[in-house]
Amino acid sequence: MLKFSLGDVPVRVHFSFLLIAFIFPADRLVDRGAWVLVAFLAILLHEAGHAFSARHYGAEPVTITLFALGGVTVYPATKDLTAPRRLVISAMGSIVGIVTGGIVLLMARAGVFDNASAVVEVAVTGFVWASLGWGLLNWIPIRPLDGGAMLTSFLEIVWPSRALIAAKVVSVIFGVGAAYLLWQFDSPFGAVFVLFIMMMGLGGRDGAPDDEDEAAISPEVVDPEPRRVSDDPPPEFPI
Repeated sequence: MLKFSLGDVPVRVHFSFLLIAFIFPADRLVDRGAWVLVAFLAILLHEAGHAFSARHYGAEPVTITLFALGGVTVYPATKDLTAPRRLVISAMGSIVGIVTGGIVLLMARAGVFDNASAVVEVAVTGFVWASLGWGLLNWIPIRPLDGGAMLTSFLEIVWPSRALIAAKVVSVIFGVGAAYLLWQFDSPFGAVFVLFIMMMGLGGRDGAPDDEDEAAISPEVVDPEPRRVSDDPPPEFPI
């Protein structure tokens, strides 16, 4: 496992993160390598958005782990992390991705990379997809995506007594709808993947913590049940 720090935030990269190479359709090894590097950067920036916004609201310590197909940000949950603040924390990951990916996309359309090599073109396309594309998709209100966590926090503000059940109902509606569309567009793997994510998200619970020793986990983790930070890679399936 690779370990380093992003500012004061410890980052761990599990060897399973290399599985991300196999979701990129490329024949050349160098292209897959470029994709892994830009996906690493995009996901790290996404998690940094969650991590540093959590630290802004006083969460400490905060850790980032990248593994399998994504990452997770873990931080101690306190009563100071109110629903509006958790909404901001959930949104910041995708906001960072949308902004950075959008900048690279604008640079590409402005001709900055017109004379670049094929590998650079692959890297640019991959980064835009992994940051801007995934940032937008991650706002779909399916728990435990960012959008699902944002919806839950919003409902806790306007309808606290029924927030969690309402968020799960919306998650099922959007999850089943997205799976149906993917199946119709001849993407059975995508349909099963969305349903898997949705079902895992239904088992979690959100809301203000009962005590200050619980841990809050960013929306990228499929099982948002609070858990202690350890040296082992998180057991949840990342997205």
